[in-house]
Amino acid sequence: MVDKTFTVHRNKAGQNEKRNLDVSTGNDTREYPCVSCHTNCCKEYVIFVNAHDVYRLSIGLGLDPENFLDIYGAKDFDLGIKVKEGLVDLALKQKNDACTFLVESKDVFRCTVNEFKPGVCKSYPFQMKDGKLTQMSDKMCPADWNTREFETMMKTHLKKDDDEWKFYHDLILEWNKKHWMRKPLSAFLRFILYQVAHSVPFDSDTALSQ
Repeated sequence: MVDKTFTVHRNKAGQNEKRNLDVSTGNDTREYPCVSCHTNCCKEYVIFVNAHDVYRLSIGLGLDPENFLDIYGAKDFDLGIKVKEGLVDLALKQKNDACTFLVESKDVFRCTVNEFKPGVCKSYPFQMKDGKLTQMSDKMCPADWNTREFETMMKTHLKKDDDEWKFYHDLILEWNKKHWMRKPLSAFLRFILYQVAHSVPFDSDTALSQ
């Protein structure tokens, strides 16, 4: 698994497991975590993105990437993007110390790009460990997830997300070899959008449904 998910700016978050009573059987059942979620993950993480994430967001929003992206100093020298602005990584902008796409409605915060949100957001809080689907030990969800229920879907998604990060890293290496800080970030963004749109087997017609 490519280690390129979240950068953490963490405060203390309780991990209380909540349960509901199934009145038909009398059994306790775990509450679906998103029901009581306070979206702490959207507030406490800087969300780094890859080329496919940028492409899906740009198409879905009808916006140039500069409208929703910010740059951070690269965490990995070899995989940092070399542009005039410096050696950088790409992440979603933040607003009021939270993801720019997080909006409050009736005292509840919800994602406004849920249909085409970044892959790391879709996979949170799952990860593959020793070939098994597990939950991150430091997850911020208010309850535990049923990994068996989500195993098939999440294994497929995590593999896809991993492939997209590898694709992105190859693009960065190609860019850095050719340009070496001579061009601005805007040129790099045009480069990755073009590469994703023309990549195989990526299907741009189904980009927003993936």
